[in-house]
Amino acid sequence: MSAWALWSGIVVVGTVVPAVTVLWWRREGLSGLGVRRRRLLTSLAVSLLLGAGSAPRLVTLAAEQGVPVAPHLLGNLLVLWEPLFVFGWLYLRWERAFGWLPAIALTGAGFALQHVGAVSLPTALGFGAFAVFFAVVFALVRNLLVLWPLFYPVASGIGTLQAGLAFGWSDLVPAAVLLVVQVVIVLGVWGLARRSRGARLR
Repeated sequence: MSAWALWSGIVVVGTVVPAVTVLWWRREGLSGLGVRRRRLLTSLAVSLLLGAGSAPRLVTLAAEQGVPVAPHLLGNLLVLWEPLFVFGWLYLRWERAFGWLPAIALTGAGFALQHVGAVSLPTALGFGAFAVFFAVVFALVRNLLVLWPLFYPVASGIGTLQAGLAFGWSDLVPAAVLLVVQVVIVLGVWGLARRSRGARLR
């Protein structure tokens, strides 16, 4: 798969579809994507604790593979689309449809399936198990900040190293551009939805 195809899928499927569906069509606001003030400090504290606890594993793996930690961690920090799509979009939709326990199981299964073909089957299943843990943590607070940006980049950094993928300094610019595009899309659709609702109320 070419980089352009991957990026297009991330922008359209991973960003535009959730933003338009949740923010414009359903008018749920940013909280419908897990972006909320509720339990903000708790989410950040848990995320910091989990991230710090996982950091030694990341450092060890990076050293074993000769990968510089700083660009690799920053590269994974810039990957907002995955937690936004998997937890802010899929998990919350599944939870609404089936309840929290099936949503956790479906999130793990979906995350594993997402990586089949890109990594070995045992690695994909391992990623699915990690996603179950992420989903449990997210379900407790329903705030995306419990995952990103403090915990998820460290965990994702471990996973990408296990999959044989390392981020270098040259990878940061396109990843940063993609992140900015995502934020602009989400905030743009949110702003348009708010203005449209205000116009209709008047």
